[in-house]
Order: sequence, then structure tokens, then C-alpha cells
Amino acid sequence: MQVEARQPVRIWGAPSNLLLADMTFVLLPRLRYLLFGVVIVSLAALAGAVYQAERTAAYLAAFPPPGRMISANGVNLHLYCMGSGSPTLILEAGLGENVLSWYPVHAKLAQTMRVCAYDRPGLGWSDPMDAAIQPDEVAENLHALLHNAGIAPPFVLLGHSRGGIYVRAFYHRFPEQTQGIVLVDSTHELGPMHDYPYAIWDYRKQAMQIAIAEPLSRLGVVRLLGIADADRRPSLLPAAILAAKTAIQSRTDTAHAVVNEIAVMRQGLDSATPPPDSLGNLPLLVLTAGNLVDPDIVAREAASAGKDVEAEKVLAEIQQADQDDLAPLSSHSRHIVVGNSGHFIMQDQADEFAIAVRDFVKAFNLKSDGDQQSHSAAGLKPSGKIDD
Repeated sequence: MQVEARQPVRIWGAPSNLLLADMTFVLLPRLRYLLFGVVIVSLAALAGAVYQAERTAAYLAAFPPPGRMISANGVNLHLYCMGSGSPTLILEAGLGENVLSWYPVHAKLAQTMRVCAYDRPGLGWSDPMDAAIQPDEVAENLHALLHNAGIAPPFVLLGHSRGGIYVRAFYHRFPEQTQGIVLVDSTHELGPMHDYPYAIWDYRKQAMQIAIAEPLSRLGVVRLLGIADADRRPSLLPAAILAAKTAIQSRTDTAHAVVNEIAVMRQGLDSATPPPDSLGNLPLLVLTAGNLVDPDIVAREAASAGKDVEAEKVLAEIQQADQDDLAPLSSHSRHIVVGNSGHFIMQDQADEFAIAVRDFVKAFNLKSDGDQQSHSAAGLKPSGKIDD
């Protein structure tokens, strides 16, 4: 009997199943490692967030606001006033700064006048705001703050760096309440943006750095590594003040506020940005940091820091031109270049700073009969230079 040979049975899915099994064998360990990594990162992020929240609460308790918290346009802002008299000198800090940046001169100036510093939203001890605000809105917030605090005009406004733009915005919004302006190494609306070859990249780099720092600040990394400590080393501030300033600057709200301000500042990169508006005959004092416009000092420091010397010298020339452009905004102005001083003139040359500001404000003191002096009554000397 002949037996018919059977044909082998083909199992069509077998090769695919074997391939799938092989892939699963290879991928499962990798997937486990990936999941393990995700868990570790998530736990680290959670621990960082808890650390940031705990440290923020601890530091706010350890360093309470030196002034008062006042509601202004729905936001609690920190206002710190010293001294008495009229007009009141209002201190507007620069980008990312708070009331403690004025520490070396606040009490000095308050010996002869009332001096009020405050923190913009998200900076110092002030509550944050979600959206970026324009200079006009900064002026509105300051006006509401002073009104709600019971501080009546007239005001002399003093703005450092970016704060210079804000005090000019206040004047244009409330000219009848402004008796004079002091610009301390003030930012120019156009700044070096249109002429400085690296300006666009510098601003983008700065924006990227802050944008990265903001989420890191939520995880406690900024505080842990001391990234928010922007003060120079060695700092001219006393140790206790520096500790408070560093602690408060490490708040997540600070990084968010700086991101918002830079977003508005970058609008100056637009070639359509208008130049600064005229201040008419408003008394104006412009203080310029001598070290930033002296070509020899700039070249020496650039070489020491390994920077492009020629590029830094060009930037210094633009800085000088911008400062020279601010003084003629008023027909009643004085421009002083403060020698041996960096950007923070009020810290580098506190005594000279206090004397110059005190002499400027002295001309606005109210007469005994309560009448205010007119703009033209305030005596200003010609442009000059203070050397240390």
C-alpha cells in the first residue's frame, strides 16, 4: 500500500510572531528603563517643587517686607517710604530689581525728603501679574498705588535703567503731578537696538536664558544653584541686605516678571519704534555711569573678561550717544557723568549720588505759604562731570 507523503503545513503567522517576540524581548528592558527614568524625573521635579514652595514660604517669613502692602488695580504691591516732606521722591528700580537695590541711598535721601521705593508686580515682595504690561500700565499701577497709600502729589520721579522709561511714561500720563525727573543710567527707548550689531542676538539670548530659568525656578533649581543672585561679587550691599535680596529674587514670580518685562523690551528691536517723547521744560537730571562710556575702561575690562574689545567699545559709544540723547528731552536739564561707577550708580557712588539728587530735589521744596514752585523756578546747573 502506497502512503502519500504529506506536504508540510505552512503557518503564515509564525515568522511575524517570532519577530514580534524578538522585538518585545529587546524593547521591554528599554521601556522599563524609560519608565524608570520618567518616574525618577517626575519624583525629582515634585521634590524640587516642594523644596521651592517650602523655601519661598520660609524666606518670606524670615525676610518680611520692610514697607507696606497696598492694593493697586487688584494687585498687592509693596511700598517702602522713609522720611517726610514735599515733593515726594519716587524710586523706580531697573529690570528684575526690588526696593533693596536702593539700600545705600534710601536712608541718606530720606534725611531731607520723603522717599518712596516700590516693587513692580512679581518683583520683590509684590504679588505677580500673569500678563506683560506696557510702560503706560506701569504708570497706572504706580499712580493707583500712591493714591491708595495716601501719598499726595507732587512727585519727583527717579528711574534706574529700565525704570527710566517707566518714570517718563508716568510723566506723560500724569504731567500735572510730576515736578521733575532723574534718570539714572537710564534705558533709551531705542537703546542700542538699531545700531549695535549683536543687539538682536543679545536680547534673544537673554530672553532664552530667562525663559529657561522660569520653569527651573518652579523646581527650585534657580534657588539651589544661586542663579537668581544677579548682584556682583563682592557685592557693595551689606551681608544681611544681600541675603534678603537674594532670597526674594529667587521667587518663581521674579523670573516670570522678568520674562514679561523682556517681552515688552524686545519691542524696541522694531525699527518702527518711536524715539523718546519730549519732556518740554520739565526739570531733568541725567546721571550716566562713567565706567560704561569711558573707552579705556571699557577696553580694559573687555580684554580682562575675554570679550570682543572693539565690539564693546562700539557699544560704549552707543551708550554715550543714548545718554547724550536723553538730556535734550527737556530744555531744562543737567547731565552728569559719574566717574568710577558702573551701572548701579546708587551703589557704586552712593554719596555723590545722594548729593546730586538732593540738590536737584531741593529746588522743588514747597514754599512756606504752600505754593509749589514752577518748573522754571528750579535752578539747574549746566552739564558736568563728577569724578571720584
